[in-house]
Amino acid sequence: MRFLAAFFLIAMTVGVVDGSSNWVNNITVNEFGMTWSYNETFSGVDSIVFRMNIDSGFGDNDSFVNAWEVLLADKELRKEFQTSIEKELDVKINNETQGIYLVDVDAVLSPEIIGKTHIFDMIVNKYITTYRFDKSILDSGSIWFMGQSNTPVTIVMPQGVDVTNTSGMDNVTINITDHAEVSGFFKEISKDRGDITLTLSRNASFIKTEINGSNASNASNVTSTVPEAETTPLFETLSWIRNLTVVVAGLVIISLIYIFKIRKK
Repeated sequence: MRFLAAFFLIAMTVGVVDGSSNWVNNITVNEFGMTWSYNETFSGVDSIVFRMNIDSGFGDNDSFVNAWEVLLADKELRKEFQTSIEKELDVKINNETQGIYLVDVDAVLSPEIIGKTHIFDMIVNKYITTYRFDKSILDSGSIWFMGQSNTPVTIVMPQGVDVTNTSGMDNVTINITDHAEVSGFFKEISKDRGDITLTLSRNASFIKTEINGSNASNASNVTSTVPEAETTPLFETLSWIRNLTVVVAGLVIISLIYIFKIRKK
């Protein structure tokens, strides 16, 4: 939503914009941060309107967009993005923004913008914002995102956390592999605004793997301290006793024979 507002800022320098754009959100959450990338697509008449806005707002309005005009537009977009995010963060953890920091804002305007304004082709602009978290997302109960209503979004969560519930999302699809991936659309909360909340929990199998790994190590240490004699099979012990008994009995018999011979003499 904030990036669309930045586009309208450009448009206001020349008047009302008649076109609209296709907006796609891709969010990748890591344990201690996240990246939010956006693809903004203009085609047909909308691409012409977008070029005209740049040519009029940042150039000489000669029906041709040059590289310098694109550079000026790119600079203004980044500045506006930064300001709008700092005014209101579009991500919350446990329903608060404390411990969340905007690290970088990047904009890559399509090279197809350069050229004559009245061309019916496709323009794809890309934007990326990067955030840092003070605390691990694995220990959090929820994460919240604000975006443009009715736009598609894919949220990739890190390994070790489960998504137990979603709200503020239409046509939800959850794909589980070694991590959770949630896809759908921002549900309209108000005009041009939507927000999504994912309820989170620590992955049970992830915790179990950690515990089992610790137990396995301990079990190995215990086994290595058991005396070898304690692990000898019972039948080997009995055989040893039997052999010893035979030897002792033989010695006793020999001793008795020797004693009888002496007495006889």
